[in-house]
Amino acid sequence: MIRISLLVLFLMVGASPLHAAEVKYVTDEFEVTLRSGTSTANSIVRLLRSGAEVTVLENDPATQYSLVETEDGKQGYVLSRFLVESPAAREILKDLRVKYEQQQLRLEQQQTEIEQLQQSLQQEQADSQTLKNTLRASEKELSEVRDAAQNTLNILEQNKRLQTVVDQLREEKTLLSDTNAELSDSTQIDWFVRGAAVSLIAFIIGILVTRIRWRKQDSWGSY
Repeated sequence: MIRISLLVLFLMVGASPLHAAEVKYVTDEFEVTLRSGTSTANSIVRLLRSGAEVTVLENDPATQYSLVETEDGKQGYVLSRFLVESPAAREILKDLRVKYEQQQLRLEQQQTEIEQLQQSLQQEQADSQTLKNTLRASEKELSEVRDAAQNTLNILEQNKRLQTVVDQLREEKTLLSDTNAELSDSTQIDWFVRGAAVSLIAFIIGILVTRIRWRKQDSWGSY
């Protein structure tokens, strides 16, 4: 009996087609009927795609239908078991893709902003270096101007001292000129006095000589 059972089982296995096992998933893309009433006998108002957002107005546990309103204001009945608290996976994935694309776009924008900021920073650094060079040149020129100004002040101070010496020399020259003038006047007076004295002496001598001659003549005449 056992042998017969094993033979039958072997024949059944051998008779069944040999196919490789495949793993598949049930798609969530389906449509739900929105009806005018709480039974399949009522007419279909429209088909609601999976993930569509609706507002529940009433819930009938007896018929297991719910009165809902769509986003565009259309009302009807759908089976309550097709209503879930969270969006469908497809909608969540769609939202995630949108957010991902937005994040990618934002990332590209930020990358562009970073590149622009780097370029701006490089330009600012170049401008800063140029300003530093200009500042160094200005400081050098200022130092040269200060040196020139100091030299000018030194020259002016020397000129001032020299002018003081010149003024002193002029005063001394004036004093010497006055002194020389006085000496010249004194010398002239002295020569005048001397000349007058010599003339007076010569006049006196002339008178004396004349008298002596007269006396000699008189004495000679008396002989």
